[in-house]
Order: sequence, then C-alpha cells, then structure tokens
Amino acid sequence: MTSALRRGWLHLASGAGLGRLFSFGSNLLLSRWLGPTDLGLFNLVTTTVQTGETLVRCGADYALNFELGGDPQATQREDGLRLARSFAQICSTVTLLLCVALGTWLWFGQALFPASIATSQRLIWSVLLLVMFGCEGISASAWEVLLVSQQTGLLALRQGLFFPLRLLMAAVAALTLGVTGALGGWCCVAVLQCAWLKQRLGDLWTPFRLWPPLRDSAHQLLKRGLPFFGANLLSSLIFYPLLLQVASGSGLAEVGYLRIGQILQQLFAFLPATLVPVLFLQLRVELTFEGQVRRLEMPLRLIWLILLQVLLVYCLFDQWLLSFLFGAGFEAALLPTRLLLLTALLECLAQLTVQPLLAQGKTRLYGLWQNGSALLAAFLGWLWIPNAGLAAYLLVRLFYVLLPVLGFSWPVFRYLKSPEKMLPLAFLSLAIGFVLLAQVFSLASLSLSLPLALFGTVLLLLLQWGDVKSLAEKLMLGPV
Repeated sequence: MTSALRRGWLHLASGAGLGRLFSFGSNLLLSRWLGPTDLGLFNLVTTTVQTGETLVRCGADYALNFELGGDPQATQREDGLRLARSFAQICSTVTLLLCVALGTWLWFGQALFPASIATSQRLIWSVLLLVMFGCEGISASAWEVLLVSQQTGLLALRQGLFFPLRLLMAAVAALTLGVTGALGGWCCVAVLQCAWLKQRLGDLWTPFRLWPPLRDSAHQLLKRGLPFFGANLLSSLIFYPLLLQVASGSGLAEVGYLRIGQILQQLFAFLPATLVPVLFLQLRVELTFEGQVRRLEMPLRLIWLILLQVLLVYCLFDQWLLSFLFGAGFEAALLPTRLLLLTALLECLAQLTVQPLLAQGKTRLYGLWQNGSALLAAFLGWLWIPNAGLAAYLLVRLFYVLLPVLGFSWPVFRYLKSPEKMLPLAFLSLAIGFVLLAQVFSLASLSLSLPLALFGTVLLLLLQWGDVKSLAEKLMLGPV
C-alpha cells in the first residue's frame, strides 16, 4: 500500500471511526426516546434527504474524480478550478429543482406523512425536510471537491464531526420535542455545515453562483458522469417508492425496525466506506486493468475477511444485544438486521470489485449490471412487498446487490495472484446467506445461526490468521 493511500485512509478511517462511534451512541438515544413508530417516521425523512443527496450529483462526482483524481494540485490550475466550480453549479441547480419538485409533492400529495397527523404538524415537518434537503444537497459538492484535491484531513470532518453532531442534536431535541425536535436538530446542523463549507473553501466552491453557467465544463462532467448516474437514479426511483410502500402497507414501526438494521449497517461498513474513495484515486495511477486488480487484491481480501468475521461474531450475540442496546420493542428487528448486514457485506464487495472498471472509465458496463439488477428488484418488490412487507423489501435489496457482485467479480478474479485465499471467505459467505434466507421463509430457526457463526469464526481464525497479521502490517506500517 502506498504512502498516499495509507495517509488518506488513516485520515478518513479515523474521522469515520470516531464519527460512527458517536453516531451510534446518538442513534441509541434516538431509538429509546422515539420508539419504533416515530423512529420510522424519522427514518423516512432522513432517507428522503439522503436519496436527494445522491441524485443531485448527477454522476458528475465520478467524472470529477476521473478527470482530476490523483493530482492534489489539480484544483489550483485554471482547468481544474473551472471543473470544480462547474460541479458546484450542477449540484446546486439540481438541488433547487428537486426542492421545488419535493415541495410540490408534499403540498399536493402528502404521501410521506400519515394522513392522521394534523395539517399543521405535517407542514412543520415538510419545511424542516426541505431545508435539510437543500442544505445537504448543496453541501455534497463541497465534500467531493475536498476529496478530489486530496484534502482528506478536512474531509474526515464530515464523518468525524458533522455526521455525529446532527444525530446528537437530533437525539437531544427528541428528548423534549419528540420527532419534531429530532428533525429540527438535524436541520440546524445541516445549515451550520453549509455555512462552514462556504467559509472554508471560498471561491473554490461556488454553489450559489448559478450564472453564468460554465457550459463546456458542465458538458464535460455530465457526458462522462450521466451513464454512471443512470444506475443510481434507477435505484432511487425503485427503492424509495418501495420503502414508502412498506410504510403505508405495514406501518411506520416496520420502517423503525429497518432503521435499527441501518444503524448497525453503517457501523459495520465504515472500513470500506473510508477506503474506497482513496483506493479509486490510487487505481487511476495504474494504466492496465491487470495492474489495478493487483493493487486491489490486498484491500479486497482484508475487507472481506474482516466484515465476514464481524458478521459471524454478531450472529452469536445479537439475540440479547438488540434489546440491551435499543431497549424493549425492537425484538422484531433481529432478522431484518441480519439480512441488512449480509447485504452490506455484498455491497462492500461490489464497491471494491467495481473500482478497476470505473478507473478504466467503463461506466456503461457498470450501468448494465446495476440497471439490470434494479429492474429485477423492481419486479420482485412489486410481486412480494404487498404480501410480505419488510421481509420482502430486505430480500429485494439483497438480490439487488447480488448480481453486481457476480458481474464485477468475474473479471477481477481472473487476474488475482492468489484466488485460492478467497475460497474460505466465499464458502462461509454462501453458508451464512443460505441460513438467513431459510430463516426468512421460516424453514429454519433463528438459533441455527449460532452453531454456524461459532464454526465459521473458529475456521476463519485457523485458516486466515497468518494472512490477517501480514495484511494488517502492510496496511498500518511504513511512512505515513
């Protein structure tokens, strides 16, 4: 691992690790103080904001990293500065348009909030949602500019400070004002984040300068980024309505159980989330696909090993852990949480194995696999969710990530130096997957996970102990 990769990863990992630790504590308080139903409503609103934050980039974030990635001085040149400003314009313009569309939908449809809630209350929630949506959407461009200029120390503040702070403010306000206070606390931090980014980046980030438009630069970013964006757009257009369908059909409490799984999922996946952005910039240095795969092999094996080990250990203790952490009323979150963690494992593998394709600029192949799996997910969701509710939604998400994992992994595994070291990881992943699926369909007891988890934990330690030590040394030692 190169010095730049270690340095960037350590910055992001330290920020993410600290941030997710504090975020986890705040989420525990939120869960206990709101309960399943109000937590479900809070989850619907924040999911709406996070969906918008993904959409406002229009894939231009990938294009910006592709064009300027690997050169920390890129944004100081005229062409790089122009691209960064154009990216900010794209994000702010799309954010404005989406805010108008969201406000119109909330005013006329009111599909997000239960009809039984008083009109005045729904109006307050709608205003808070729009402010959060706008601030988070605009801020998204600034964090990408920090990433592409390799200011990983500042970038770590996002996960180390702003993420946990918004949840902490939400939790504190929820204690006295319930779900309205939780949304208001998040909203205040979103506004603060936007103001801080503007002050810190100055002319490098111009989200409010919509005119004159930088047409050539915007066209350059969108031409490369839109094929990449198509997959994210289709995914959002499918899964967000499916979540609303779960809420309207099965109730907000089911969405609250989903939130519990998402809380643990975020903690579970922090390692790849911090490594992938830095890894992509490093892969861009290699010209050949084979060379990029060789750079990827060690991080891929390490992350797969760690995440699978964590999943197995979690299944040993989760039956009492959920009640201990989140309190009474969340026992029904046991199976959803297991499925979400398995899905997170597959998502991480997909994120890693796709990096050589993205570094080569092969966004069409990426879009083919992502869009194909999204269409399959839409069909399965339409078929299953009306009858099976949350369980069906979770299965749909699992199948959605399964196809890309297979598609992205095949060309990568052809160039691995030591593919045999992946076999124990693959077999154990399949085994835990089959057991969880059997539990969903009531073909196996929830306690069946215990012997498999115990066996898998011991087996991984025996087979991979030397590999764990060597990989950890390569990751952490050397000049930083």
